Amino acid sequence: MGHAILSKPACAHKRWHQALTGLMLGAVFAGSAGAASVPEADTTANQVVKDGVSLQLDLSQSMQEGAEARFTLSLRDAASANPIRNARPIAWVDGLDGQTRANENSEQACRRKVATFIGGDLLHTPALSLNAYYVLALNEDNSISVINPQTGFGGSKLLTMVILKGVGQDWLLTPEQNLWVSQPQVHEVALVDTRNWQVRTHVPVPGHPGQMALRPGAQQVWVLTDDGVTVLSSSNGQLLANIKTGQGSHAIAFSDDGKGAFVSNGADNNISLIDAGSLKKTIDIASGSKPVAMAWSSKAQLLYVVHEADGQVVAFDTAGKQAASIKALPGISTIRLTPDGRYGFILNPQKNKLDLLDAATNQIVQGADIAHGPDQVTFSDRMAYIRRRHSEIMQLVPLDAIAHNIQAGQPLALASVSYGQKAPDQGRSTGSLADTVVMVPNGAAALLANPADRTIYYYQEGMSAPAGSFRNYGHEPRAVLVLDHSLQERQPGLYQASARLPKAGNYQVVFYLDSPRMLHCFPITVQTDPSRPPATRYAVTLAGTTPTLSKGENQNLQFAIRDAVSGHIQTGIPDLQVLLFNTTGAQLQFDAHEQKNGDYAISFAPPVSGYYYVYFQAASLGMSWNQSARLVLTVK
Repeated sequence: MGHAILSKPACAHKRWHQALTGLMLGAVFAGSAGAASVPEADTTANQVVKDGVSLQLDLSQSMQEGAEARFTLSLRDAASANPIRNARPIAWVDGLDGQTRANENSEQACRRKVATFIGGDLLHTPALSLNAYYVLALNEDNSISVINPQTGFGGSKLLTMVILKGVGQDWLLTPEQNLWVSQPQVHEVALVDTRNWQVRTHVPVPGHPGQMALRPGAQQVWVLTDDGVTVLSSSNGQLLANIKTGQGSHAIAFSDDGKGAFVSNGADNNISLIDAGSLKKTIDIASGSKPVAMAWSSKAQLLYVVHEADGQVVAFDTAGKQAASIKALPGISTIRLTPDGRYGFILNPQKNKLDLLDAATNQIVQGADIAHGPDQVTFSDRMAYIRRRHSEIMQLVPLDAIAHNIQAGQPLALASVSYGQKAPDQGRSTGSLADTVVMVPNGAAALLANPADRTIYYYQEGMSAPAGSFRNYGHEPRAVLVLDHSLQERQPGLYQASARLPKAGNYQVVFYLDSPRMLHCFPITVQTDPSRPPATRYAVTLAGTTPTLSKGENQNLQFAIRDAVSGHIQTGIPDLQVLLFNTTGAQLQFDAHEQKNGDYAISFAPPVSGYYYVYFQAASLGMSWNQSARLVLTVK
């Protein structure tokens, strides 16, 4: 298991988290002393009315083990039947033992479960959480860290590591929550199943895959390559097309209806227009000198292309007709539009400058000097985050002040927040194409990745400093992403979450709502899937007691591989490999050798002190790095 590492800024947020948990627990137990005098709720198998609130649970048709199930909770006012909007319900799925089944309708038992799960009791964790979100870090080596932040902020809770064939350059999540990662070194893109964190497939692509994009309204992943773009099915990686566009570095954008695609060709100084329906290139249009980035404005219905060599920003309509040409300074490299599509943030890391483009007038209407190489911009609903590659200070621009600043002839309002001790470019990695800032679900907060610090910082908007941090176990987080599995309001009063069902058995959906206050436990049954083959799992244990290793000294480690069901020792494994990560980010890999007693052994000298995380792989057993047990070793 992972070890939490607290930093000073994390302590403040940990106290805040504990205080919030205390308030919620107080709310859960409020009135419980008088619960016996409360009238019985009007309850059916999947519906309950309490204190003026009607709650109904609907489940997807397939409730077999291993199936992807959808949980839908309907919240309405019991008197008016009006939907209760903008609520923040939380829920879990918990197993029922024999004693609990006998008391499954007990409100006190349900109340205790809610308190246990809110309090984060590590000795009693639910089978499923319908509130989960995960923090993903794209590392400088061939790994992705998966962190569960809801075990408490401050430090890191490493859920698992996804091991790739090569270093990831860009990534994206599909609506089905498949994770795609481009790996230019091995000429492949990886498809990761985020339900079990296994690499489902590696898809070869021509050349060196780089930036990726989802086509709006279609299940397609577009992957930029050396001379064009490869189009894949986002569900299974099936090749749909290889479209050659031109030479040089490329960028990609889509019209908001997904019918038109645009690919820039940096060496050819042009833009290729592609009919996304037929997957055919229709025309190349001359642009400017070295196009490097593009963005589509839904408000202006125009494509904006920035050119690094001559500083031109050129706007095109969907037919490729030039609508405007705006002069900026050479060196511009990035353009991103605000969430409403009105303003374009144009960054110039060479000249240390921000230009603000108004898509309503196609003019640069404001600007600011941003020192230390501004090279990335990301937006929340309220704020623009501008990363500076040579500084550990993030520049912030409040979005609601832009129009006022322009009308009043005032400079842009700027704020800043320090996120770490080192500038991002002081790390080993050269950076990726993906964002280092991402928003946290259901809150005005952001995660800021600093690769040089090997840390992801948690920042609440409006504060002067990060409230907490997640250590990344010695890896450099080149990009950060959030995978949201929590209940979301899909329609007025309808809150949904999807999750893969656990093994067959009896369970409860444990529901809690703080305002209006309500809790209830619904009994459910997960059916056996007769067509599902039994999962083959193996337990890996160290032979003897867990040793404390010494830095620099050669160590002989022996492991036993057992069938997790029968307990039988597995012998004759010809391809058992052992992978070790240490907290400096170093990766060590060994072939294990079978011993006379049936154990397997490796010999190594730990280069540094600290924790080592040990994974196992054996193709002959169907066991991959992501499926194996993980051991933790301590080196003094």
